[in-house]
Amino acid sequence: MSKGILAKTHLNRGEVVLIPPDMRLNIGSITKKQKIVFYILNSTFKPYTINELPIHDKITITGAKNGDIIPPNEALRLGIQLNTEEFGSIDEELAFTINGVKNTVLIKGLLLPIFDFVPEFPIKQSLSFKTDVFTSQDGHESRANVLSKAKHEISFNIAARSKDELRRIDNLLAYAQKGKIYVPRWLEAFKVKRYGGAVFYYAKDSRLWLIFEYSEQLLEYFTKADRKNTLFLLWQTGDNYQIIKLKERGRYGYDHPISRIDNGAELGVVVENEPYIQAEGALLIPLMLSQAEKKINLNYINESTAKFSLTFKEFNDVSNRL
Repeated sequence: MSKGILAKTHLNRGEVVLIPPDMRLNIGSITKKQKIVFYILNSTFKPYTINELPIHDKITITGAKNGDIIPPNEALRLGIQLNTEEFGSIDEELAFTINGVKNTVLIKGLLLPIFDFVPEFPIKQSLSFKTDVFTSQDGHESRANVLSKAKHEISFNIAARSKDELRRIDNLLAYAQKGKIYVPRWLEAFKVKRYGGAVFYYAKDSRLWLIFEYSEQLLEYFTKADRKNTLFLLWQTGDNYQIIKLKERGRYGYDHPISRIDNGAELGVVVENEPYIQAEGALLIPLMLSQAEKKINLNYINESTAKFSLTFKEFNDVSNRL
C-alpha cells in the first residue's frame, strides 16, 4: 500500500493517480515492453474492496488481486503492460469492480517505438522514388514511378556512452530491423516561440496553437503536411519530449488549422494535445515511420562505449503505392 499519494510530488515520473469513478489514463507513447504504473485512490472515509480485476487479452495487470482492500485516503499501486503486437493507437477499457460497483479505466495511448537518440552531425537526409524500367522492342527505355510520392532516407552516427545506452540501442535496432520504428527527421526541426512572453502555445475557442515565427516557407510546409498520418516530436533535450499530432481540418473546411496571429508576425498551428514545454529552445520535429537498414557499422570502443553508423528508410506501405 502506498501512503501520501495525495501529494503529487511523491509520484515518480509517468505515474498517475486515478480516482473512481472517473478514471482516464493517457499513457502517451510507449513500447511493447514498457510498464505503466498508476494508482487507484480511495478518497472516501470508507474502505474500498477490489471485488474483481479486469481480464484483457491485450493488457497484463500487476500489483493487485481480488479481495485487496484500499483504506481511506490511501491508494493501490498497479502496473499495466501491453502484450499486443499491434502498432499504433491504443483505445481500450479495463473494468474494475470496487465495492460491488463497476469502475472503468479508459486507456488511451500510442504503441510507438521511437529511436530517440540524438545523432551526431553531419546528418544526411535524402529523397528517392522507386521506379520500374520498361524496354520496348526497339530498345528504348521508359521509367515509371512505383510509389506515389518520394521516400525519405536518413543516415547518421550515434554514440552509446554507457552499458544502459548500448543495451537500449541494441534493443531498438533489433526491433527496427524486423518491424517499424519512428525516427525524427532532425533536419526539419522548427523552433517553437513563446506567445505573449509567457507560454509557448495559444489557447482559444477550445483549440491549442503552437506558435512559430512567421515565414512563407513554414506556412507552405504545414499546409502541405499530411495531417492525418504525420506525428511530430516536441523535443527539448535528451529524452525530454512529447508526441504531438496536428489537428485535421474540419469536415467543411471551417476549422482552419493554420493561421497568422499577432498582426501576422507569428504562425499558429493547431495541435490535438496540450503542448508541455518547460524551457526555451523547444523544437517541433516530424517523425518518420521507418525500418532500419540491415547493415550497421558498429565500432566498439570498450565494453560500455560504442559508435554506430545507421540508415533508416521510410516505411513503404501499400497505401502509398500507385
